[in-house]
Amino acid sequence: MDYSAVHIGEENILALRSFLLEGPEAWVPLQDEMQVDDETAAGYMSLLFCAFEVAVRRKFAQPYFVGQLVRFVADVRIAASEDAIPINPLVAEDMVRRAVDAPPLKENVPEDPSAILHAQVFILLYLVAEMDLDRAGLEQFIDEVTAYTKEWLAARRTEASASASS
Repeated sequence: MDYSAVHIGEENILALRSFLLEGPEAWVPLQDEMQVDDETAAGYMSLLFCAFEVAVRRKFAQPYFVGQLVRFVADVRIAASEDAIPINPLVAEDMVRRAVDAPPLKENVPEDPSAILHAQVFILLYLVAEMDLDRAGLEQFIDEVTAYTKEWLAARRTEASASASS
């Protein structure tokens, strides 16, 4: 992936706002635009990933116990089963642990992109609903996610430059 070509613009931020307010259905009309090339898709997906990370970190600010992470994943899975949406517990717990830099799972975690995206989206929307943000709170969250995404992308660019020069 060429992270130097990935940029977060106003269209990405508007799409994230729509996603957080309306859910995944909001992105259906944007699919053709999102899939123009890998870098364009990566802009949208990077924002989504970073929104997940920011939401999880807000929920589990230090100090937290690993047991709280496990309980949270169980609660999310219970909520998901009410909607008939299966969430892989290992995938979900691994993602939450990574977001807060907790010790990794000892089990082998499936690397199924569909299961990862499904868990990420459900947990993100679950946490956003739990935050019960007003308009100003949502804008603050989006600003925080945008700033974090730009930092995250800059780190990927630095990693790519370092590995290319070695």
